[in-house]
Amino acid sequence: MTRFRTLRGRLTALALLAALAAVAVLTVAFNVVLDRSLNSDADSQLRSLAAAASTTVAYDNGRLRLRESPDDAAIDQVWIYDGTRAIQRPPGSARLQRTADSLAGQARVFDDLPGGGVRLYAAPLTHGGGQVGTVVAALSLQAYDRTTDVALLGSLALGLVLLAAVGVLTWITVGRALDPVREMTRSAAEWSEYGLAQRFGATPRPDELGELAQTFDALLDRIAASLRHEQRLSAELSHELRTPLARIVAEVELLQRRERSPEDRGESHALIAKAAEHMSGILETLMAAARAEANAGAGRSEVGEVLARVADTWQPSLAARDLELEVQPPIAPATGGVDADVVERIVAPLLDNAGRYARSRVTLSARATNGRVLLTVADDGPGIPADERDAIFEPGRGARRANGHGGAGLGLPLARRLAKAIGGDVTLAPQAPQRGAEFRVELPS
Repeated sequence: MTRFRTLRGRLTALALLAALAAVAVLTVAFNVVLDRSLNSDADSQLRSLAAAASTTVAYDNGRLRLRESPDDAAIDQVWIYDGTRAIQRPPGSARLQRTADSLAGQARVFDDLPGGGVRLYAAPLTHGGGQVGTVVAALSLQAYDRTTDVALLGSLALGLVLLAAVGVLTWITVGRALDPVREMTRSAAEWSEYGLAQRFGATPRPDELGELAQTFDALLDRIAASLRHEQRLSAELSHELRTPLARIVAEVELLQRRERSPEDRGESHALIAKAAEHMSGILETLMAAARAEANAGAGRSEVGEVLARVADTWQPSLAARDLELEVQPPIAPATGGVDADVVERIVAPLLDNAGRYARSRVTLSARATNGRVLLTVADDGPGIPADERDAIFEPGRGARRANGHGGAGLGLPLARRLAKAIGGDVTLAPQAPQRGAEFRVELPS
């Protein structure tokens, strides 16, 4: 039974069932047609025999008399009745004689001997338009029955042979057809251990398997790209966390080695706090992404309230850079299908990025559209060069804009990672001349 759990076993079983149905129908149809043909042949034989026997009978002076020669073989299989009186009776069993007598006076009637084996036919003898006698012919059906029995046994044996042949051929054919699939499975299992760069390639295969191989190659390419992205992100995170950690260690060592003025100590404490806050922000964003991936779609938040909280948090920081934060809440109430803290952590890197490059204004807006919630963070800075737009979401591959600031660092990649974890995305809107950069955050409603 275990074999029938496999695709090969199931296809073989299906083929056997289809073949069994076809063989059964053909066997029944063949034997029915053969039986009818033999019955028709037997009836024709009886009619011919009765017709031949009727030529040996003459009607003379109101009576029937025989005029056949003594050696006529037909007389051994025929009863001749004058009315209901038998003038010719061949030898036979009492049951056969009674059946023949019951047909006297009838015309064109067939009857089988009770118990089978013999068929009788009654043909009329006429004179002057009326029936004056009856010829009853008998024919043994043993040869016909033997033929039908042999045909039935032969057709059953042939059906069994055909079923066995169909089963074996289907098993072999399906097995050979699935050999490339098994080979692909073994290759994929080996590659999962140590051959991430391996691909199925353009090896000649049947069309369906060729499409499957192309799909697997594309899937492996996406997985490899995702792994490379994760490795790059891990490396950048390690570097990003190492820098503030080294700054904290250095400031602590300086504080321990020599006496410093209260102003210097206060400055060192501020640097340590800022570095720790930077590390905490990165770790919190990663934790938020992990929680969102583990519990996608949970939570609710009113987008207008989230924008107000974000404005209260970022207004002082942007004002210190001589930048104005303009908040445009949604016209109609918009509810996001995600916690407010997660929305803030997605928007925060975008606001920090906009604050670096804006000349005078940063705009934060939101609206509900097509069953989603769209947040926009725009600045009036120099914008992003066209040849670097695809690189800004790669860890450590941010663009360099005209004001000389470094690229996006890890902020934008982490923002997109967190947005995708909750079923959304962060994208860069098409850039118009002299309009700066505009980032769009798409959230589930």
